Amino acid sequence: MNSLAWLPLFLLVNFLHQPTTLVGADLIQETCQKTRYPALCVKTLKSNPRSSTADVKGLVHIMLEANLANSKRTSATVSKLLKESGDKALKKCLDVCAEVYDNAANDDFPTAIQSLEKNDLGTAKIHVSNAFDAPGNCRDTFSEVPGAQAPPDLTKLDDYFEQLSITALIMLNNLG
Repeated sequence: MNSLAWLPLFLLVNFLHQPTTLVGADLIQETCQKTRYPALCVKTLKSNPRSSTADVKGLVHIMLEANLANSKRTSATVSKLLKESGDKALKKCLDVCAEVYDNAANDDFPTAIQSLEKNDLGTAKIHVSNAFDAPGNCRDTFSEVPGAQAPPDLTKLDDYFEQLSITALIMLNNLG
């Protein structure tokens, strides 16, 4: 029998045995659909060029890095608001906010990233969960101090921080 006659069968068998792993945009879409804020997740991951070749663990790593960068920006903004404020009640609240965001930026997210790299998902989840509490702790302070009102810019930062960190936590939970 002619060897070319076997070619279609050979190609079909090889095609059927190819791994069905998702890559790039498909993996990002599939991963992000499992989160509470899929559009934010997709936008955040696609903003990093490494995401196009990352596996799921790599996508989680990229999301944690985005959270770290965001926590540093938020911490810097809170510090700036604190320096600019002359209101005692506001300063008292911003002190708490500065502390919780500083912890997220300098402890929780760096430790979560290191733990993910060591495949210590439990520790990574604990630290992301701790960081996730930062906006709530910041907001709660304003309701506990009479006469204090959260600046609108801080409220927006709190909301974004919360959405980004819960996205990372859900991604970590889905990882294992």
